[in-house]
Amino acid sequence: MKTQNASGYDWWLGVADVLTQGISQGAQKLERVHLSIADETFDLLSRSPITRPWSEVVRTTHHSITRLSYRSVATVATHTGQLLSDINGNLNS
Repeated sequence: MKTQNASGYDWWLGVADVLTQGISQGAQKLERVHLSIADETFDLLSRSPITRPWSEVVRTTHHSITRLSYRSVATVATHTGQLLSDINGNLNS
């Protein structure tokens, strides 16, 4: 039977797992929403003869930075969750 401290520790590990998964999945969904909203603006800019030459360059740069940002958050959250899981596995071994 687990002690109260061990049960509390497992509870906090569960909370951390839910949070890290939520942050990772949330970042992926926010990335898709962010890019789709930005595409609406960039599509309008590409229709104007004045802004057309730069529209695709700016869109590509924007999308690259956006993907890097959101995917970095998702990756850090995923690896943090894996690290906590590994630590828990080592402590219970």
